[in-house]
Amino acid sequence: MQKGISPLVATVLLIAITMTLAGIVAFWGASFVRTGLPTENQTQTLQACTACTSEDLQLFSYYYNSTSGNLDITLQNKCSYTLILHQVVFKYSNGVTEIKDVNENVPPGLSRKTVTNVPQGFVNFMITTTCKNILLNISTGE
Repeated sequence: MQKGISPLVATVLLIAITMTLAGIVAFWGASFVRTGLPTENQTQTLQACTACTSEDLQLFSYYYNSTSGNLDITLQNKCSYTLILHQVVFKYSNGVTEIKDVNENVPPGLSRKTVTNVPQGFVNFMITTTCKNILLNISTGE
């Protein structure tokens, strides 16, 4: 006559296997949720990029102070979503390009932003947002 394992040992083994599988699934599920779902900010940026066009962001005015090296820009966001001003790209007559990271929110309506430490002599500048389809290219006329 053959003997099997006792019911107590079988119960302990079943519980151990179940707990191990539950731990593996919980670890996988937690990492999936962390990396698989967009954050609230990413969702808002995606909504802004699909709902807004380049015509929704307009340059209201700009002023360059050559003494301080500050460029004050006033933007009008006609879109109903907040846009994120990503960079201002300056181009000079000698072909040099300088990029200033801004990374500031531009809520609907008028917003004033200041870009600091801008060298003199730029002939145009481009304002980019985190939305590839929304940018402004401004020629200074100098």
